[in-house]
Amino acid sequence: MTSVESRLFAPSGADKEFGRRYNGRYWMPCLPGEETVKSLPKGAAPWVPRGLMSVTKMIDGFEESRGLNIWEQELGLIGMALQPSLFGELSLLVHEWQREGVDWLRIRDFPHVRRALTGGADQEAAEVSIIGRAKAIAGGNEARQAGTNLHTAWEVRAATGDLVGTPEMQAGVQAMEKLLQDNHLVRMPGLSERVVRNTVVRTAGRFDDIVLSTKTGKLYMADLKTKSRPFRSWLAVDAQLATYARSEWMLSDKGAAPGRAYYEHGPLHHVDLTRGIVLQLPSDGQTPPYLRRADLTTGWETAQLARKVHDQRSYGKSAERMAMSEWTED
Repeated sequence: MTSVESRLFAPSGADKEFGRRYNGRYWMPCLPGEETVKSLPKGAAPWVPRGLMSVTKMIDGFEESRGLNIWEQELGLIGMALQPSLFGELSLLVHEWQREGVDWLRIRDFPHVRRALTGGADQEAAEVSIIGRAKAIAGGNEARQAGTNLHTAWEVRAATGDLVGTPEMQAGVQAMEKLLQDNHLVRMPGLSERVVRNTVVRTAGRFDDIVLSTKTGKLYMADLKTKSRPFRSWLAVDAQLATYARSEWMLSDKGAAPGRAYYEHGPLHHVDLTRGIVLQLPSDGQTPPYLRRADLTTGWETAQLARKVHDQRSYGKSAERMAMSEWTED
């Protein structure tokens, strides 16, 4: 989801919009019989307390990310060298934090410091943080933004039928459409950019497309990727599409029906659960689009393992585990 779509500071649960992300978590309505908050505002539909973890966050926390972290550090240092005034701004902030008594080894206890340095978990803040601007100066955000722009043009095409963006972006969208046509695949109307909920791994997310094979009549979960380089690992891609494909529920695109029926049956009931399709549309404007297969069988195993890892991490920091930390002889 883009930063424009992410409303991070809604005043209360009653004012939030289902299917949006707030503080990185999806705000979703309750399923029948599901517990909600104790004090529900008058006229408000019951919502899942604290929201649901996003599919991408669940999987990102499981995949090895050391290489990406090193690359971001490198770009941050280069950006500061290219624009010394940014380093000057950082120096002033550090001096101010020193006067406040900030303990550098306990930065997590000082949210305003983390927000200024990296943005923390807030994607909007990350873009204007010190490290975010340094990466942009070094060119680290250019490829990502180009990919985001192309993805948006693809979304608009499904929603309105319009070709938008630069001539290069429009050509890319049309090239992908021709590739799908040549492979007897059709984007299903009304099944693009839909929010789904998976109760097994307790996540929510927004998939790109469900496509129909006009040769076999099968429906496939599909995801548009704009990377120009081949994937170093398919672990996250397979797990992401498998979680979407096995989601039991999907938010209705018509809003709440009488009786507050916010959900309809999700992809689990309709799509192929063994294979998904990756629509590779490189944002470099030079590499032609191509299709790749997603392994949803192994991907689903990975997704469930990722959920277990998150649960174990949460337990390790829980009050229950902390209460057990003092040694006593049984």
